[in-house]
Amino acid sequence: MKEYKYEDLFSIDPDDPENVILTIPPEIMETKGWHEGTRIHLSVGDQGSLIITDLDELEKKEKNE
Repeated sequence: MKEYKYEDLFSIDPDDPENVILTIPPEIMETKGWHEGTRIHLSVGDQGSLIITDLDELEKKEKNE
């Protein structure tokens, strides 16, 4: 597991200051085989950790259960 600082992942949307942009680090994108357009599911774990799951993989797993 790798830890990142809040400011390295989140920024204010310059087009809409009411919203925040999450930037997934390139090394995670590459490792997971993700690209722009990959559908993801975000959830919050213990102590505020973010859990990011490929939505297509999650749906396949649920179908097999």
